[in-house]
Amino acid sequence: MFKEQFPLLTNTTYLNTAYVGLMSIPLADFRRSHEEAYLLNGGDHYKIQAYKDLDKMHQNFALFFGSTADRCFGISNFSSGIRVALSLLPKRMNVLLIEEDYPSLSNAFKEFDFNVETIPMGSNLEELIEEKLKSTSVAILALSIVQYTTGLLIDQDFLKRMKIEYPNLLILGDGTQFLGAHQFHFDRSPFDVVAASGYKWLLAGFGNGIVLFSKAFKERTAQSTVQISDRFFQGHFNILGMASLNFAIHQFIKNDFQALVEFKSKLSQKAKMQLNELGFLPSWVLERTNHSSIFNIDGGENLFHFLLKKKIRVVQRGAGIRISFHFYNTEEDLNSLVKALKEFK
Repeated sequence: MFKEQFPLLTNTTYLNTAYVGLMSIPLADFRRSHEEAYLLNGGDHYKIQAYKDLDKMHQNFALFFGSTADRCFGISNFSSGIRVALSLLPKRMNVLLIEEDYPSLSNAFKEFDFNVETIPMGSNLEELIEEKLKSTSVAILALSIVQYTTGLLIDQDFLKRMKIEYPNLLILGDGTQFLGAHQFHFDRSPFDVVAASGYKWLLAGFGNGIVLFSKAFKERTAQSTVQISDRFFQGHFNILGMASLNFAIHQFIKNDFQALVEFKSKLSQKAKMQLNELGFLPSWVLERTNHSSIFNIDGGENLFHFLLKKKIRVVQRGAGIRISFHFYNTEEDLNSLVKALKEFK
């Protein structure tokens, strides 16, 4: 039933959600009707109603992501949202970043003139972070919750331990490859800020995203909730984009989000084991306790174009080919991939 909502899946094995999430028929219908309201009888009323709906949408966002509406804002995209968040902090703070992390995250800190140090990406990422925190004065740790190239999922229990050992440490997360793909309760997490775009795993189309921040982060900014809100909502906001995110979240709830996550997790586990058996995965993926549903498999141009000819949508990232499984993928999709990889070998 859920898969039938995505027309592209009728003729394509789509394993590229980490690049772009698919548009569903219900979302397309909603966006069309939303724009028609603007076209036919909206005008100024369309904008007035959008601002009236904003508080209710923020309450819905906060409920879904485990926060409160005064610390949860809809944004146009990750890149703009994280920059507004950083603009609230004192300058020249010491920041620890991961090399080869998402460029827009790393660049944001450089643009705001923070004192940046980096550590290399590795399968023992948590150990590398802990060593650096012990040897260097770090005020902010910023990283993608799921690494966009490899699919490495950071251990949140480790981050919670770091928050206990370093209570003044702020942890900022890029959740674009995480939110919508995993169960998440922000206020029970170790993060002080999580920002994400909505067009990937949240399946909300373009022009929207979310930013959440902790009470500790709010206190560090020394600004009121109203002042912070005004920073995020200078000028107009993307009305259609925000409404689309709200609609997408309702669709998740309607289709039992927890069950969808559990299904995706089981499918990803099967994919991990089968890809490993075929020799396409690096050994560290199996060595880690948890991994996301994003995998970077060994292969170059020839394999990439071979998969495309088989109507299997993937993307090249780093030295390999990135594949990703979401709720709308099935065992048939995995079987198609495995069959193609066996044929290529």
